[in-house]
Amino acid sequence: MIVPGVSRVGDLGSGVGWIGFMAHALGARSVALYERVPALARISKAIARRNGLSRIQIYPEDSRSIIDPEPHDIIVSETLGNLALEEGIGEILWDARRFLAPGGIRIPRALTLYARPVSSSRYWAELDPWSTGALQLDFTPLASLSRQNLYVRTFAEPDFACTPEAGVWDRVDFAARFRTRREGRLEWTLERGFTLHGFAIWWEAELAPGIRLSTAPDAPPTHWEQIYAPVRNPVVVRAGDWIRLVIRSRFQDGQEVDFRWQVTTPAGSEQLSIRAGDLEKDMVGN
Repeated sequence: MIVPGVSRVGDLGSGVGWIGFMAHALGARSVALYERVPALARISKAIARRNGLSRIQIYPEDSRSIIDPEPHDIIVSETLGNLALEEGIGEILWDARRFLAPGGIRIPRALTLYARPVSSSRYWAELDPWSTGALQLDFTPLASLSRQNLYVRTFAEPDFACTPEAGVWDRVDFAARFRTRREGRLEWTLERGFTLHGFAIWWEAELAPGIRLSTAPDAPPTHWEQIYAPVRNPVVVRAGDWIRLVIRSRFQDGQEVDFRWQVTTPAGSEQLSIRAGDLEKDMVGN
């Protein structure tokens, strides 16, 4: 993909510059790193200077604030979060059209988001320590709050025992105008019964034709893992029943977030949501 001595590479949201350093090692004609966090931009600059990486230029600002940018043959952005979109990659790569030389490419090209019902109780049980009557107090309000959240977790096939296969709830083409408000709908008709404890959510990025990066449970592990979206209370579903999942989200540059998941079964319907100024402050890790 990189043509030595020819390709001009730009990394939008470059962090400490690792992708740019790889592009330099592969012989890129020039590498531009755009990073709005001053401390990270300084680290990139120090590493480039210490190692004599003369073809790298660092811009310590948000790529979207650059006026009349230099053209690049390859634009890459690894501003992908656990939910994929919450770090602003949609807006960043839509704006990247200003940086592309004729025939230039974006990496990643597209994104697919998946969800699958979870039958295992192990992660839901983590959210229910309050039912033990600690201090002989009623912690019901806190228990309810703990289920109105998203959790970074790692799933394995036993967590999906008896559940249907994953479904696609959203697709993003980074060459198209990005919609910050998004909605996806899934419905499963069940061949077997189980107890529904929530949903696992993950994504797959198409980096280039035939090359994909996946955070699926059965893919090689990544630091992103998967997301667990719990139900308020476990729901017993039987063969022949159905599960409907509606996901509505709003991601805006990682600053404003509204993520809602509505679950409907023959037993009833419930909506859960997380709203925050910064999703990373509210998404709970391991």
